[in-house]
Amino acid sequence: MYDSGKVLQKLEELSGDLKSLQGNVAQLQNGQTALQADVKGLKDGQTALQNGQASLQRDVKNLQNGQTALQASVKGVQEVQKSLHDTGERRGKLLMGIAQTVGTILEEQHAQRTDIRSLHDQGRSLHDELHASKEELKSEILATRAEAKRDTMDLKASVIRKLKGHEHRIDALEDAAGIPHPDEN
Repeated sequence: MYDSGKVLQKLEELSGDLKSLQGNVAQLQNGQTALQADVKGLKDGQTALQNGQASLQRDVKNLQNGQTALQASVKGVQEVQKSLHDTGERRGKLLMGIAQTVGTILEEQHAQRTDIRSLHDQGRSLHDELHASKEELKSEILATRAEAKRDTMDLKASVIRKLKGHEHRIDALEDAAGIPHPDEN
């Protein structure tokens, strides 16, 4: 009926097939484990991707906030620049006014220096004239004194002559009238 060799051979074949099937099952189980690990890795990757996407969204929002802050800062800087520009213009106008005032003052000072030099020259001229007049007056005073001295001496001499003449006449009259002389003892 059945040949035991064939059955054994068949059993060995079946045993080989079973072993092969067991190997395939083990491979499938390993593949399934690997597949589960891959699925888990994919899920972890998907979670990481979602976390990365959320992080990117936060970064984008932070960048947008930073850009808004930067725009506000730029606007502030522009306002400060405009203020500095306006201040610079005002200072420039003030400096121009000061420069014009200083120029006017310097011109007036130059004119005053010229006037002072002119006055100094006039003063020197007046001093020279005064000195010359003083010298002239001194010489005139000296000449007048000398002339007055001569006139006084002449007058004195004339008065003394007349006085002596009167004394001689009075003496002669007193002698003729017999009146004693009061200065004689």
